Amino acid sequence: METLRIAMVSDWFPPRVGGVETSISELSKALGRLGHEVMVVTHENSSYRGPPGLVKGDGYLVYWIGTRLLAKDDVTYDPLVIAKASLFVKRNAVDVVHAHGVTSVLGLMTSMIASGGTGVPSVLTNHSLLSGSLKGLGRLSLKYALKWPTLLVGVSRAAAEDVSRISGRPADVIHNCIDVDSWREMATWSHLDGDPAIVITSRLSPRKNPLEIAKVASLVARKLPRARFYVVGDGMLMRDLVESLRGFGVEDRVKVLGLMPRERVAQLLSGADAFVLTSYRESFGIAVLEAMALGVPPLVYSSPGVLDLVEDGRSGIIADGPEAMADAIVRVASDEGLRRDLARGAEDRARLFDCSIIARRYVEEYRRAEEVKCSDDRRFLAYRLYRALTGDPVKEGEWCRGRKWEYHERSADGIVPVVRRGAGRPAVHEH
Repeated sequence: METLRIAMVSDWFPPRVGGVETSISELSKALGRLGHEVMVVTHENSSYRGPPGLVKGDGYLVYWIGTRLLAKDDVTYDPLVIAKASLFVKRNAVDVVHAHGVTSVLGLMTSMIASGGTGVPSVLTNHSLLSGSLKGLGRLSLKYALKWPTLLVGVSRAAAEDVSRISGRPADVIHNCIDVDSWREMATWSHLDGDPAIVITSRLSPRKNPLEIAKVASLVARKLPRARFYVVGDGMLMRDLVESLRGFGVEDRVKVLGLMPRERVAQLLSGADAFVLTSYRESFGIAVLEAMALGVPPLVYSSPGVLDLVEDGRSGIIADGPEAMADAIVRVASDEGLRRDLARGAEDRARLFDCSIIARRYVEEYRRAEEVKCSDDRRFLAYRLYRALTGDPVKEGEWCRGRKWEYHERSADGIVPVVRRGAGRPAVHEH
């Protein structure tokens, strides 16, 4: 099959830490291993202030765009970033734009401009659960925006249903992923202090409900006084969590470790008896998948996206509140046979979400987006009028049928893109 040139567009990318960042990076590597050209388009953020330009990644390129207009969660509202991303897509003859995040202005706008303006097929992946919180004009505006990407995807059944409710369009389910074998290679399997040792990896933000960790720890301590908890993550509720631990009298039983390099997280997590997540509203749960891949039983709340991952009693335990969570921890700690069965089930199930599988599923989605765009090439009315006035009227499916070659002839080795027309090979920096 023909190699695809894919622009992976996102506000979020490593070294920023998070589940979306991990999944995009791992997916990009997997697509590269399948022989496709992947160019990640992103921008400076709170974790990366390097020079703008092209940087060589692990089997892909990253186009870093400079910006100083950062809002909550490192989302940019900078119109110059959106313009540069859109020009990058056009001038590099991208076959498909894969944008991430309905709440990402960069991802949403670039996918809209690609499909509605330039004519490039686009796939927009939803990583959030929004429909319950969107009202009035905000919901109507988003519904309009979501009519332009060629195809919509959700990272779980819940995320797909959510974006479908907002847009009125169907959305496919393609899960997030990790490279299971590479992740396991980072593990040391050295047991942590504690009987049992419980690890929580989570952003410490209100949506993740981290303050409930203190209550769970206090309930467990009554039955398992040697239990120890390890919390990995950072966020606006860090100080509140520490105060809550003191309030419940478990500050000596719970270590709040802050952010860690991913390799160190794997080492820590592999030494745990169980993984706990107290979030009620996850669109997927990369942290849960990472625990499962290491054979660490996940104990989770009944969160919509996590239900795609965890099969209650087979690959983990689903609890309905802090008391039930504490009971689950006690059960796993007291029943070695149950812990072993859950660990085996978790590891086996994690293999289904390996990026080697998910990347192939996305390649099918990209090719379907090409077919849909070539047969139903909707464009912005203003763009059609502009093209008509310049004597270059829009021809249906033109990008698929050759217009992209007016902007770029692929380089001989098929790897290094052209940043601007007529510029030749750009400088590519090592990451």
